Amino acid sequence: MSSRLITISILLSVLFTTGIEGADKGTAKDGWSVTPLPAVGYDSDFGFMGGGFIDINYYGGLYPNYRHRFCLEALVYSKHASYYMFQYDSRYLIPGIRTQAKLFFDNNPLYWFYGFNGAVHDYDPYLNMNRDKGVAYYSLDRKFLNGRLEFEGDLSTHLDWSAGISYWHYWIKELNWKGYDPDFTLFREYRQAGLIDDDEASGGSVAEFQVGLKYDTRDIEAAPTRGLFADMNAVYAPDLFHTGHDYLKLAARLRQYISLGTERLVLAYSLAYQTTFAGNPAFYSQPSLTYFKPSDGLGGATTLRGVLYNRVVGSDYLWGNFELRTRIMDFTFLKRRIFAVVTPFFDAGIITQPFRFDRQTQAFHANDNVSAIPYDDYRSSMLKKARELHMSYGISAQAVIDYNFIPTIVFGIPFDKRDGEYGLYMTLDYIF
Repeated sequence: MSSRLITISILLSVLFTTGIEGADKGTAKDGWSVTPLPAVGYDSDFGFMGGGFIDINYYGGLYPNYRHRFCLEALVYSKHASYYMFQYDSRYLIPGIRTQAKLFFDNNPLYWFYGFNGAVHDYDPYLNMNRDKGVAYYSLDRKFLNGRLEFEGDLSTHLDWSAGISYWHYWIKELNWKGYDPDFTLFREYRQAGLIDDDEASGGSVAEFQVGLKYDTRDIEAAPTRGLFADMNAVYAPDLFHTGHDYLKLAARLRQYISLGTERLVLAYSLAYQTTFAGNPAFYSQPSLTYFKPSDGLGGATTLRGVLYNRVVGSDYLWGNFELRTRIMDFTFLKRRIFAVVTPFFDAGIITQPFRFDRQTQAFHANDNVSAIPYDDYRSSMLKKARELHMSYGISAQAVIDYNFIPTIVFGIPFDKRDGEYGLYMTLDYIF
């Protein structure tokens, strides 16, 4: 289920789910569990959210795991983005193979663009969607469509293979939103400086082919209390659409869950690395992280919580998330088993290899204000900024409902104010 989705009423979710199941034949453990629900929430990057979703699980006697899961979402945000998704997940559609399918459409006329390589650019909050000044300096108009199909199969008890195909199409435009100056944007400055080429400035299509390995010893997939999950992926995007852009990306991630003497206290951490191993990716596809749910750069609710969404965009990334999941209360309500969890966390990420760094350095050095500085000295200082560590800390609270439905509230604070003031998110599921 999408990380963007939340309802502020856990009670409402339980009521809806129980009512639907009462009309079904059999119990949720044997048959269908259907949760249709209006969604109301907040994300400090996206704003207030309204919409709805339908989450459908067919357990078939496998509770708390399911045989088939369907999810539909439609969300609209007060900062003018909208998001639509269909998802299917099953280990039983093809015997012995897990099948996952997703279709996304994302429309954001005020999409965040903070430039390449993180701290190379200082962040000025007064230029970020300031309606009084008529300035949305860090915005452009972006839409994308993404469809993907992924398969997994067993190699041994805990080791799986994976393979998939994905199609992306991006529509990119200059800022064009009433009340904001379309001529004063970082995107416009990047185009004029030659950091974004004409052949990519309006978007394009990308086809990706992915293969990987997964090692999984978790006890419960959605809310594990012990075990390990590690995966490695290679993603190849040939230039099938003659855009002049292709790439090979490699990614690896390790997640571990350690019960500290009891299942009520779990230390969880995730370490991830992604590199652009070869090729010439377009600027619009470079922020995409190589995992099943789309995420742009480092920052926001799913990577560095509290840091601005898409704040850190490079060629190679290394980041980690550390949590202490503390179960403070267990209870049953309307035949639903619910755990209340409080989770302090710490996140950190770094660009290990900048994106288009030499072009960026040359363009910045040509500015009259810094041209007197020797180029090698200037490049060295820029590289140090590009490789700065971005960190955040905070706390989140979860309600784990029947192990699979996990409304979450997250509050994160970046260590450096150049990464933003704070982040407040209402999501579903743990971020790992």
